[in-house]
Amino acid sequence: MSRNKTQPAFNLRPIALSIAMVLGAMPTFAIAAPDPNPSPDPSPRPAPQVEFNVIALGAVGAQYDLSRFERGNTMLPGEQRVDLRVNQVPFARQNITFRANDEGNVAPCFTRELLTMMGVDTGKLEAAGANLNSDCLDISALIPDATWTTDANELRMDVSIPQIAMHRDAAGYVDPKLWDRGINAFTLGYSANASQSRTEDGATYTGGYVGLNAGLNVGGWRIRNQSGYRWNDSGDREFQNIRTYAEHDIDRLTATLTVGDTFTSGVIFDTTAFRGLSLATDDRMRPDSVNGYAPIVRGTADTNAIVEIRQSGYVVYQTTVAPGAFEITDLGATGFGGDLEVTVIEADGRKHAFTVPFAAMPQLLRPGVSRFAVTAGQLRQSNLSDTPRFAEGTYQRGINNWLTGYTGAQVAGDNLYRSLAVGGAFNTPVGAVALDVTGSRTQFGAQGGDLSGYSARVTYSKNVPSTSTTFALAAYRYSSSGFLSLNDAVVANDDLLTDRRERIYEGEGTARSRLQLTVNQHLGANAGDLYVVGSRNDYWNELPVDNTYQIGWNKRFRNVSLGVNASRSRVANGQTDDRYFVNFIMPLGSPSERRMPPTLSLNATHGGDGNRMRAGVSGVAGENRQVSYGVSGDFGDNNDDSIGTNVNWQLPYATVGGAYTYGKDSQSASVSAQGALLVHRGGITLASQLGETIGLVNAPGAKGARLSGGVNKVDGRGYGVVSNMRPYRLNDLVIDPKGVSADVEFPETSIKVVPRAGAVVPVTFETKTGAAYLLHALRDDGSPLPFGAEVTDDAGDVVGYVGQSSQAFVRLPDGTGKALSVQLDASGRKCSLEWTPDGGAKAGEIRHGEGKCRAL
Repeated sequence: MSRNKTQPAFNLRPIALSIAMVLGAMPTFAIAAPDPNPSPDPSPRPAPQVEFNVIALGAVGAQYDLSRFERGNTMLPGEQRVDLRVNQVPFARQNITFRANDEGNVAPCFTRELLTMMGVDTGKLEAAGANLNSDCLDISALIPDATWTTDANELRMDVSIPQIAMHRDAAGYVDPKLWDRGINAFTLGYSANASQSRTEDGATYTGGYVGLNAGLNVGGWRIRNQSGYRWNDSGDREFQNIRTYAEHDIDRLTATLTVGDTFTSGVIFDTTAFRGLSLATDDRMRPDSVNGYAPIVRGTADTNAIVEIRQSGYVVYQTTVAPGAFEITDLGATGFGGDLEVTVIEADGRKHAFTVPFAAMPQLLRPGVSRFAVTAGQLRQSNLSDTPRFAEGTYQRGINNWLTGYTGAQVAGDNLYRSLAVGGAFNTPVGAVALDVTGSRTQFGAQGGDLSGYSARVTYSKNVPSTSTTFALAAYRYSSSGFLSLNDAVVANDDLLTDRRERIYEGEGTARSRLQLTVNQHLGANAGDLYVVGSRNDYWNELPVDNTYQIGWNKRFRNVSLGVNASRSRVANGQTDDRYFVNFIMPLGSPSERRMPPTLSLNATHGGDGNRMRAGVSGVAGENRQVSYGVSGDFGDNNDDSIGTNVNWQLPYATVGGAYTYGKDSQSASVSAQGALLVHRGGITLASQLGETIGLVNAPGAKGARLSGGVNKVDGRGYGVVSNMRPYRLNDLVIDPKGVSADVEFPETSIKVVPRAGAVVPVTFETKTGAAYLLHALRDDGSPLPFGAEVTDDAGDVVGYVGQSSQAFVRLPDGTGKALSVQLDASGRKCSLEWTPDGGAKAGEIRHGEGKCRAL
């Protein structure tokens, strides 16, 4: 696909549009006339004809031909940027070419690409014999009953297209022909932190961590590596290659091929880390698909703490949080199942650990829609010496409106493990229910016999509007004593864990039943919200029951928030840690458009380490709220009181931060930095962050322009980065000219692109550079110049227009001389503009000048 089809660059003339809007907004001087073509023709619905009273318009009207505005369509010929609405739904700001026919009527030109983006079934049109290769298609001639209307005052165009001509799934549908794989590029995101702590006896500890996310896009392949490096002053050094993999889209299968280190989906079986090959459906390629479930991780921190989340033994998320309650809502999707092990590492070294249940019901699919995954490779677990080969396949199919069937199979090693699952998800009036049964057989080889068993699971999800109750997840699983999951089987078979293998073979420690529950309950406008998250696990051979839970209540009283939370988590040696938390938050002032007041927070915690009280103030500062800060005090029963402060500054090319905590028995300080770089044909471009899918903006001369409402800016070479675009969807990339030199003009400030997942898509904003002048000039006889007249240079190129009060705005590119001329009327008469610039204007500002326009 040629890239200029999805991001055309047009010459937009804002002053010409302003003239059209001014002339089109003068109904006082217009007289309605009958429509000469009343027949019901499937053509655009023109507005009634009008006649302008040139006498009322004065000399300006007498000098110009206004006949094109008398036809009720005030759009000027040429490329115009309009708000496009399709079937009464806002679609996009789009550049549209308008052309005039022999009768003077101005009509929009449609192209194959525009029709496709609007959701028109172009294949059906071509099958009917339509030729869509023209750059100016008449939509009314192509599609019966299709119409369009324009509003020049609002710069809007409404297009009405019969539903029969649209794709059935046009809502959110984007034709795969528009998917842009982008350019070859290298990306590198980094997150680094270093800390030092000192205890009462003078001992110090210094350590740090650097996380790297590297990527290389070549020929449609997306190669990724995630790694981390830890170090401390005790001499410990550890580099962990978390995973390396390559991806490529398989459009015909609506799937992604992955080669390397990754995870199974976890929809039917537990998530498994492996190294190998996977071919799996990618729901993002479908219109408005739901891409699975990820839980919200809630917890509390006593100090400036690090939160580390692991899944299958690998760190999948790490962040720094301020003291108090925290919520992590942006957890990446490493799979749809597998518990999350959360560790809160306090500034003084204390650790709190808890587990968040993470298992989702297989989603119901629409009738006829299927989802599959085929995986083959080698298991990848850091605590195993023997990682056998394995294969897994899963398939789901929407059978009708209420039933989705699914099945799956796993094999591992040389007859080590086999399992088969079958089940169904039901859309019932009382909620979504999934039922499945999995059977397994494990053979331990010459040293032991076999284990066989089964596991049955029922999962429930329901939103009850009448009671404002949401069962986000409710699941119960029962397993017989001989049932093993794939991960348990390979652990039991590993030679390094012989004692554990024997206990499992004897039935000791294997799970018998597990209950999971996630409920959200709205208690009414004046009573707040309640949430419950918990799990209950019991085991064969009478091991203690493992109960974990979080119960919380939140209420907002105008600008004041109150929260209460109780939790239980399991710690080492089978012990439990019960914690109770109360939180109070209120702003210290009233917010405004330019200022957000700081926030006061007070909370109290009772747990295994005693009682703790905390008070803190936090806030944001800066024009774009790019600076965040906080100051807090922490007081406990154990004479370990402390005070701390933290600050983070989001710069255009990085985010930096620091924190300091002072206590009676210890002190700690930390610094952090997060940023990214993008290497491409034009050089190296820095950014504060890089998402999965990236836009590389090129706007020559537009240094300092902000991109798509974020903190990223265009650098001195004219490049900038837009992060986190939605793959396989229309993305509107916007450049904000605010703060850019007046010597730079943007013919357009918004371009629409459709990137593939992981792509680096180049987006070029055309810029016109040159000194900007506002010239006041009169004719020889002292009369003003005609409003709207074109100003041309000695080469005949249009460099500006005459506005009100005989002032001409012109932009003179570098190398353009001062010889200018003004067109006086429609007959072609001109005058030569002789002018002198005023002094005093700074570089990048609009200059002023005076002059005379002498007749030629």
